[in-house]
Amino acid sequence: ESVKNVLTSPENRILIKRMLIKCADISNPCRPLPQCIEWAGRISEEYFAQTDEEKRQGLPVVMPVFDRNTCSIPKSQISFIDYFITDMFDAWDAFADLPNLMQHLDNNFKYWKGLDERKLRSLRPPPE
Repeated sequence: ESVKNVLTSPENRILIKRMLIKCADISNPCRPLPQCIEWAGRISEEYFAQTDEEKRQGLPVVMPVFDRNTCSIPKSQISFIDYFITDMFDAWDAFADLPNLMQHLDNNFKYWKGLDERKLRSLRPPPE
């Protein structure tokens, strides 16, 4: 009933659509772990390349945390989840009930936390 009330207003429908687009844009931590790891690697590589190019051209480095020589991918993912994802998807889940996404988010956060606790900076643990 409350969802129907929210959807009756054109302004609310526009807001919901905008939020959905934003959530889709940053939803990687809510994917199954193999996809989350793959895309975290692709995104990190894009940022590493940007930082490399800024250094090469003598420009100010926009994201110094993404220096490929010092970056901890697990720490970057943990920070991203903590600062941007958790609250946004908690709100979205309260509105639309997304247990699968929220379970992936929890699993992925634990994965990155586990790597960080082991002081690993890579996408995956070393082979045993």
